[in-house]
Amino acid sequence: MNRDFWKEVKKNIGLLQRLNPAYLPFAATSTLLRKAIPFAEIIFGARIVDLLVEKGSFRDVMVQAAFLVGTVFFLSLTAQILEGFRGVEWMMVSVYKNTALSVKAMELDYDILEKNSTLELMAKAESGSDAMGGLADYAKNVVSAVGNVISVVFALATMGELFQMSQVAGEGVLWEFFRSPLSMVCLLLLLGLSVYLGGRCQARTGKIRYEADMANVTSNRIYWFFYNLMFNYPAGKDIRIFHMRGLIEAQGENALSEMEKVKKEALSKELGMAFAGSAVQHVFMFGAWLFAGLKAILGMISIGGLTRYVNTILLLQGHINELSATIIQLKTQNTYLKSFGEYLDLKNQKYEGTLPVEKRQDNEYTLEFKNVSFRYPGNERMILKNVSFRFRVGGRLAIVGANGAGKTTFIKLLCRLYDPTEGEILLNGINIKKYSYEEYIRLFSVVFQDYKIFSFSVAENVSASPQFEEEKVIRSLKEAGLYERVSRMKDGIHTKLLKDQQEDGEEGLEISGGEKQKLALARALYRGAPIVILDEPTSALDPLAEQDIYERFNKMVEDKTAVFISHRMSSCRFCDNVIVFDDGRIVQTGTHEELLRDQEGLYSQMWNAQAQYYV
Repeated sequence: MNRDFWKEVKKNIGLLQRLNPAYLPFAATSTLLRKAIPFAEIIFGARIVDLLVEKGSFRDVMVQAAFLVGTVFFLSLTAQILEGFRGVEWMMVSVYKNTALSVKAMELDYDILEKNSTLELMAKAESGSDAMGGLADYAKNVVSAVGNVISVVFALATMGELFQMSQVAGEGVLWEFFRSPLSMVCLLLLLGLSVYLGGRCQARTGKIRYEADMANVTSNRIYWFFYNLMFNYPAGKDIRIFHMRGLIEAQGENALSEMEKVKKEALSKELGMAFAGSAVQHVFMFGAWLFAGLKAILGMISIGGLTRYVNTILLLQGHINELSATIIQLKTQNTYLKSFGEYLDLKNQKYEGTLPVEKRQDNEYTLEFKNVSFRYPGNERMILKNVSFRFRVGGRLAIVGANGAGKTTFIKLLCRLYDPTEGEILLNGINIKKYSYEEYIRLFSVVFQDYKIFSFSVAENVSASPQFEEEKVIRSLKEAGLYERVSRMKDGIHTKLLKDQQEDGEEGLEISGGEKQKLALARALYRGAPIVILDEPTSALDPLAEQDIYERFNKMVEDKTAVFISHRMSSCRFCDNVIVFDDGRIVQTGTHEELLRDQEGLYSQMWNAQAQYYV
């Protein structure tokens, strides 16, 4: 055991204490009480045997028996009560651990969360924190190791008489051997050899198990993805219509087959190690019985002493083996929990400024992209290339271009979900990195193309909070054109949506794709930010509904900025300015009318291609 081992132990115990401070005291006390029970049984049991052999009085035998039963009863009952509390706290450790994983995911910068390396580390952290009982059993193992050390010391003290020079007269080689220190040395060497070899077997077993688990991380993640997909009721339509059951099952079975193959290979190796470890232990058990039995035959110890010392020797071996196994388990758990610790220790790389964002009633903000280029982590291709653009808050801006042209990336940079690879983004002439991120992001309300509706009430979905202003919720729903539909729902704005997370007896209401989109728009309006960004806002709507949404937004944004990202060109007629992206570059800017006059420009070509749909 090196210094790194103890550093990891200290770190993991500290982590456990941070998650649930109540667990360790219950685990420590109950474990130590359980460790004391066998010694009470051995000591009082040996006294009873000696009293019976020496034909002691009935009263003395009963007194020792009462002490034995009373002591064991008290220790067992107290340990059981404490273990009941420990069990509750053990469950809470698992809950707090899962909460810590989730909270960390929400705290991470978006660009870090999106990385494959982060997703892989998350999978390892989740798997490792549950392996071998997780953090709760880790603490139990630490306490058990301390208890085993105490038990070993106590066992050696109890066995002291066994190694004392006998005063009983005798002769012969065997008698001389047991009188000499050589007998003690031989027994201790046999014990040490059994512990060493048993420890090697256990260490090898732990390594085999860990390597198998880590080899299965990716396969496990794939399997659970397809497994959970089968329970995803929105996906059920596509699965049935397109007969995708066979494809999904095949992918899941491939992952499962790979996991099974790795596990079987590991199991065959583990069984070999288990056989070797068991053989070593039984060789020592035979030697311990032979040692104590011969001393009893020679009259060097009493019959009660025989039972006492044999049981103590075996208990000593058990505790040493358990201590060795526990240390090895802790080493293995340290390896498993390393990923968990690394995940929780992930640092956000986004520069966090401190400047407050000026609160302006007139919403007079100027945003500028200055020579901005960007590529996603792990990708050499630049998605945006030397983009420069400046606009003032208060107008309507359309961002158009083919799929993959860089439109959504432009907005992600504007909202600081990512930072530019090159160049800078300015707010009122100051780099946005210098502003407090929490304050800066409050400037924006965004409806992304892949928006999410949650299994909350309508009001909670709109307000994004358990506390909300009902009048403001209703007003936002009216502006988004959804209030009439919500008012007909059973519980109005308090109606629970979707089915996946509702409590027993509750039936979450399913709504259409267009209604979900309007709900997402209402959420953006409720926020009341000066800049409203709509990323493909009409993708789930028909042309008439699309027209209605744009006309509503033209009225409702008032002095706010409305930024439309769309591949449908009808949005451009409502906007004061249009940006045309192509292959990561801004190739055209201007009003709708100005851009149409350039017949050779990309905008005019795109408009003419779509014009038939808007006649």
